[in-house]
Amino acid sequence: MYHTLPARDYQTLSYRDDVCFIINRILRPLDNTEIQEAYSVMLEAANQHGCQHWLIDLRRDATYRPKLLSTFFPQPGDRTGALTYLAYLVSPTLQHDMEDQGDVPTLDFYEGQAFRARIFVDEQAAQDWLAANSSAA
Repeated sequence: MYHTLPARDYQTLSYRDDVCFIINRILRPLDNTEIQEAYSVMLEAANQHGCQHWLIDLRRDATYRPKLLSTFFPQPGDRTGALTYLAYLVSPTLQHDMEDQGDVPTLDFYEGQAFRARIFVDEQAAQDWLAANSSAA
């Protein structure tokens, strides 16, 4: 079941309790301060609910900005306490731009990190990947 959580006016945030997902939907392009705020709100919800599985929907921001993706990586001092899985949901245009720039990380990029991340254009595929890793966590 989905539960709506408090969020900023440029995002919606929900908690899916059946699989312990935090779903963060960014509603418009954000400036750098808003990106940090959106991450903080999402992290607080993840800590409150003990969720290490995050879906970050960036489809409404089709502007390619590498900082946007790296901002939502778990940061030093985060209290999640376990390996965090991030499914980035992007538009096909944004995915194409990332591929053109050669900025889609390979799986070995995450070795030794406190998180794993993948980029998706299909929401069901993203949720399936999170669910598969939820049972492995």
